[in-house]
Amino acid sequence: MRATSTSGFWTRHLDVWLALGLMVLTAALFWPAREFSFINLDDYVYAADNPVVARGLSWETVRWAFTTIHENWWLPLLWISYMADVDCFGVGPYGHHLVNILLHALNAGLTFGLLRRMTGSRWRSLFVAALFAWHPLRVESVAWVTERKDVLSGLFFLLALWTYVRHAEKPSLLKLGGVTALTLMGLMSKAIVIVLPPLLLVLDGWPLRRAGDPRSPGAWKAWRPLLLEKAPLFALVLIFIFLNLQNHRVDFEGGNLSWPLRLSLIAPNYWVYLGKIFWPAHLAILYPEFDVANWPKALAALAGLGLLTLALYRVRRQAPYAIAGWLWFLIALLPVIRGVRLGLAGYADRFVYLPSIGLSLALVWGVAAAAERFRLRRAATAGGIFVLAALTATTVRYLPVFQDSGTVFRQALSHRPASPAALLNYGVWRFAAGELDEAERYFRELLKLMPDYSQGIGNLGAVLVQEGRTAEARALLEPEVGQPDAHWLVQGSWGMLLLYEGRAKEAIPYLQGTVALRPRELGMRVELLRALMETGEEAEADRQREVLQAQIGTWYGNYGSLFAHNLQAWKLGGARYAWVYFEKLAEQGWDRDVALLNNLAWLAATDEKTPAEIRPRAVVFAERAGELTKGKNALALDTLAAAQAATGNFAEAEKTGERALALALRADDAALAEEIQGRLALYRERKPYRK
Repeated sequence: MRATSTSGFWTRHLDVWLALGLMVLTAALFWPAREFSFINLDDYVYAADNPVVARGLSWETVRWAFTTIHENWWLPLLWISYMADVDCFGVGPYGHHLVNILLHALNAGLTFGLLRRMTGSRWRSLFVAALFAWHPLRVESVAWVTERKDVLSGLFFLLALWTYVRHAEKPSLLKLGGVTALTLMGLMSKAIVIVLPPLLLVLDGWPLRRAGDPRSPGAWKAWRPLLLEKAPLFALVLIFIFLNLQNHRVDFEGGNLSWPLRLSLIAPNYWVYLGKIFWPAHLAILYPEFDVANWPKALAALAGLGLLTLALYRVRRQAPYAIAGWLWFLIALLPVIRGVRLGLAGYADRFVYLPSIGLSLALVWGVAAAAERFRLRRAATAGGIFVLAALTATTVRYLPVFQDSGTVFRQALSHRPASPAALLNYGVWRFAAGELDEAERYFRELLKLMPDYSQGIGNLGAVLVQEGRTAEARALLEPEVGQPDAHWLVQGSWGMLLLYEGRAKEAIPYLQGTVALRPRELGMRVELLRALMETGEEAEADRQREVLQAQIGTWYGNYGSLFAHNLQAWKLGGARYAWVYFEKLAEQGWDRDVALLNNLAWLAATDEKTPAEIRPRAVVFAERAGELTKGKNALALDTLAAAQAATGNFAEAEKTGERALALALRADDAALAEEIQGRLALYRERKPYRK
């Protein structure tokens, strides 16, 4: 070893200030992310719509974390960390983002301290830690709530390494037990920590120098106890590998992809990651998948990796850091490389969170050694600062992409317009924003690529139902709804279609099936409650009311309490769908509820997005409100005038508006009178009033 316990991180005043400064700068770099939204790619199923996470920490929720396989993962410490965020900051995204930032900043400081303690080199260690912390490939791990897995498992990974270094300095079973405990905690945060035991063996060679060259005489005698002391770690890793293979059996089998195909994907994928690390351009949350074997390319990539590894191995005595850092990179990336990892995602920025440390170590030490040899230390320092500044500037530009689903998937589509996942998620975002025409366009592009994609069919069906395009919705959904593997949104959209058509009883089983599959899908549960109310199934309706009250704290006691839900649907483009509910509600208050009739008439008359066929109903409702008030209410007459103008009857609108103005003046309601005068001016110009 080149460093002793007396030259450790915490005993050097300068090192402490450097670590703290690095942590502060790292937090400042990513600080804007605390105001970012959730992203509709895993954030909702992991945290935002996870009903257990929303309850915060308790014995019951912690027990759930340790006894539940959620999203095919057993990651109890991940769920517990989200619960702790909720306890401290509430259920919104702010707390989750803030904790991600702080964890990453802490990891930056730990990386510096760890390398400093292992190698004895202050400035090289600091530069490696800064490269790790500020590289643009870190954005995905820090600014995406779902990737708490990276920063949390990274924390335990680095703490385990730190404890192991202390064990290497002064061996003890207690410290080895600490390494095992921290490894277990890392594995309960993300499975990537399975790489730790082989990495410890790499570090035993350099920089810890616990054993000599593996090929030297008597090497086995030195290496054998190092292997044996790690037996509990390897056993723990095997248990987690088995657990994850069981939980991801379908993903790993990946559509019966052959092993030769998988093997052909591995070596080229390493070069893709190297390219992204050295030239981080065209970054996105999603990258394309290619599952076609290209054996000449695969063999060339494998040969390149092999030759580079052999070259670094041959200079291991002169430059042990080179092979150590390179093996760190190869080993740490292997579980998430194409063909090996569970599932077959092309590649992802987040996957190099830990591997990048090893690669940076090899590069920085190599450049520093060359600079010393050729007396170019100042040039190397200036070049390093320039590279670090350029990478940091790229991070600053890329970070805002993750502020919401719209920006992140728009970025993905700008680089890869034919990405099915990006088309789906961007369409979902436009749908949630009430831009149904745009959402439909992206869903149709998706279905051109994947005509039988059930989730895409469900989303497009939801758009068509909201817009009241029943014939198109039926033609799209009916062939899919009976399929055993139909997406939950297909069932939900079909149930809403039946409800829209006045067939509430037939809609109930489909809506019940939807909420059984998606208990936190509150919109669908409200639609189910509406269907139950319309059919008079009060016992089941009460059960759904209780669930909704527990989830969102709102008691939907009667049919009218669904007004706000449907008004929101109206505002988000579902005017035709919402209007069916409004009509049923108006029937209930036809003889008494002036305010309801007046409000519905005003909505239909003045909203610029009101469908043309609904506007005449504004006149009907407004006239009824006028009858109930005997023509003596200025507000009711003002609404009637707006409804008449909305249907093109400007002469009557002008007369009615003048009567409303007279009543407002007589009541000394100057504010209302002024508003009516403004609308009268529009009617005289043959223009309707629009909000």
